[in-house]
This record gives sequence, C-alpha cells and structure tokens, in this order.
Amino acid sequence: MIRLIRPLLTTATLALATLALPVSADTNHSHGSSSGGHHSTTAQTVQGEGTVKAISPVQQQVTLAHGPVKALNWPAMTMPFKVSEKSLLEGISVGDEVRFELDAQKRISTLQKK
Repeated sequence: MIRLIRPLLTTATLALATLALPVSADTNHSHGSSSGGHHSTTAQTVQGEGTVKAISPVQQQVTLAHGPVKALNWPAMTMPFKVSEKSLLEGISVGDEVRFELDAQKRISTLQKK
C-alpha cells in the first residue's frame, strides 16, 4: 500500500511546489492605468485583458476569460482569480471587458473596465 501512496504524494508535492514558485515578469508592461502610458517598475506584476464570466464576492474571486498572458507564458483561457481586495469587485459585472494586473501571488491587484 505504501509503495502506491509514496509516488502519488511525491507527484502531488512537486505539483504544489511548482505552483508556489514566484512570478518573474518583464518590467516594460503597461501599468494598470487606462491611458496605457505608464510603465510598471515592479518586476512582480503582469497585465492582461479579458471578459468577466463570474463574480464571487464571498470568495473574493472573479472568473475571467482572458487573452494570452505572454509574461507568464499562458495561452488564452478561462479561470478564476482571487482579488487582493474585495473592493476591486465593486462596479464590475458579468460580461464586462476588463484590464487586470496580477501580483506575485497571481492575485488580481488592479481590475478596471476597458
């Protein structure tokens, strides 16, 4: 029995460790301003754009169908994100086109309608 469990636990541990690795992003991405003229000086944030598919204030989460996020090597996909502050969800509705910024923990730190 232990011979079967040990490889599964090892695989699960490696998968979780990979997810916990810090994000390293290019510093030349535009910051969360609507003008797009400012540049981020923090190497731990990345930007993206998408459409709001679901909002869960209780879970402090928003589900986005987003385009590719080149800084993270992510293809376009739909996925839930935690927001760093519940107030980011105010004024956002399902169907809204948004710009977002992810912090080092891949939480949304900036969320704005396009």
